[in-house]
Amino acid sequence: MPSNKNLYMSALIACMTSALFGYSVGFIGGLLVLPSFLQHFHLSSLPSSALAAAQARIVTVWLVGALFGVPLGMPICARWGRKPCLVFSAALYVLGTALQLLDFGGRIEAFEIGRLINGLGVGAGTLVSPMYISEISTPNTRGMLMSGYQTLLQLSALAGFWGAYISNALLPSSSSLQWQVPVAVQLVPGIFLLLGTFCILPETPRYLAEKNDIAGMELTLKWLRDLKSGDRELVLEIEEFTLAAAMGKLMMERTQSFGREILRKAVRKRLFVGVGLMIGQNMVGLNALNYYAPVIFMSAGFTSVSSSLFLTGIFGLVKLVSAIAFMFIFVRVKGNRFWLILGSSICGISMLILAYFVRSLPPPDKMHEAGLTLGGVISVAMVYLFAFSFSVSLGPISWNVCSEIFPLHINAKCCTITTCTQWLFQLLIAFITPPLLNSIGWATYLIYAIFCAITITWIIFCVPETRGVALGKEMDAVFSDSKEEIDEEAEVEELESTPLLGGRIRRGSAVSYS
Repeated sequence: MPSNKNLYMSALIACMTSALFGYSVGFIGGLLVLPSFLQHFHLSSLPSSALAAAQARIVTVWLVGALFGVPLGMPICARWGRKPCLVFSAALYVLGTALQLLDFGGRIEAFEIGRLINGLGVGAGTLVSPMYISEISTPNTRGMLMSGYQTLLQLSALAGFWGAYISNALLPSSSSLQWQVPVAVQLVPGIFLLLGTFCILPETPRYLAEKNDIAGMELTLKWLRDLKSGDRELVLEIEEFTLAAAMGKLMMERTQSFGREILRKAVRKRLFVGVGLMIGQNMVGLNALNYYAPVIFMSAGFTSVSSSLFLTGIFGLVKLVSAIAFMFIFVRVKGNRFWLILGSSICGISMLILAYFVRSLPPPDKMHEAGLTLGGVISVAMVYLFAFSFSVSLGPISWNVCSEIFPLHINAKCCTITTCTQWLFQLLIAFITPPLLNSIGWATYLIYAIFCAITITWIIFCVPETRGVALGKEMDAVFSDSKEEIDEEAEVEELESTPLLGGRIRRGSAVSYS
């Protein structure tokens, strides 16, 4: 029996880009309040408004870097391959971390430049990693392996939160190690990804087929699938990838440009689904809870800072547990559409209940006078319920779907659009949530509940089922237009009747162009 150990190992290494993502998000909030960090960068003496501006700049510059890191990685991914783009991502991340650790006389600008470069690496990684995992997976393992991306993200985010917390507890504020240790931990996933990609990871078979490296594709598939030359499954997969690549070249020759290609109805439909999922993932309100969770916990009667931070840590643990549950259980039980609809529905209900009870919580200036109430406990429960529901629906599935639905010859460019959308709306939510909470308070959650309802309606009418659908002809059939499908079938038949592929393609094994 063939073994999947090489496939799983490759997916794990590629998933390390999510660890770069998750830890960077998880540790920065705790880092910004560490006394040693504030003292080293001369922030402790700033007035509150200037301090808030500096802290916001440190967070925002990383998000801006991630946003621009996606188009920066796209030409590398498309022209030189998925593996070089993973190396590029890891190298930028490690370089950015090193700059954050170097001492430039306590100048915060050097730390911010390091955060910017660090973010560029994360952005490139979020583009290439889901694509890499999708392209090496088999149809029956793709959902689980792609869910591993979200699981590792939540695990590393949890490590980031507790890392800053533990560093504050164990190291004195007079020592620079108190802030340097949480920052230095970023090097662990970065170096692991860099060395693992260099020494172990092969290029994806889909990319090798696109570059007409049939021998390299065969060697890669033999290693990933643990199959011998001549195995029927191996032969069929080689034929499918080969014809898909040939069809991709034919389509590019016909359209001449990416701009003309995306005008095709089948491609527009895929982009509509991918972009919509990334918008929905951000607009249902998870970042609002990430921002406001400690305040909700304190208002609920858990008035000490330590208890509030502890409950916030449990919030991260809930997201991790739900991501693991989705990876090993939920993804096998029902399809993507089922979990998207159910999860978004529970998220919307949680937001409505949260809005009702947050409305009755005491104002911020009277938090410490609040006692433990039933409404407060329910508010905490709704935060956890939302986190669980999101992490088995829009959280992992949005990335999964975007990595698998696009045609091979435009996959990198289409994934650039969807991934940029994700970072753009994450930046938007980070920008608008604090003023919304400050101006309309509990009604902010009503707005996010409305977005949940819009997302559910859109999923019902616009998102097809893709779980277990093979890349290639089967995926094309899910999104194809009837007229385009007839034209493509004619092109496949014409291609099969020519010696273009040296007689490697047999009728009945063909896939379409994607």
